Amino acid sequence: MLTELRSKQDEKDVIKRWFQDDYFDLFTWQDYSGTITGFQLCYDRLGEERVLSWDWQRGFGHHRVDDGEASPHKNMSPIFIRNGGFSYEEVMPRFVKSSERISQDISLFIIEKIKEYVQSHTKR
Repeated sequence: MLTELRSKQDEKDVIKRWFQDDYFDLFTWQDYSGTITGFQLCYDRLGEERVLSWDWQRGFGHHRVDDGEASPHKNMSPIFIRNGGFSYEEVMPRFVKSSERISQDISLFIIEKIKEYVQSHTKR
């Protein structure tokens, strides 16, 4: 189950929140009225981690996360690498179950955005 790891943090004009469980990291950015202005849903975080992101200015992105740990002698920053394949059948049911204990406003928003992403990428 997703639980919030950090209390709300101010970043300029937004509040960043971080939720995590064994499969997901969810980062949300909200304005002071509570409106979500962006999110990153990282999934399969202990395996082949990928991230579905959205923000109100740039829209959607889907990437594989390269953790930068190819060598034990170097610690490099993780980077996003383009990855087109989003597994709705894997991610959606897990997210629905994992998000039962977080704010329903956040959970429902992310669920709707996942659906919107899938619909916009199956029409191509």
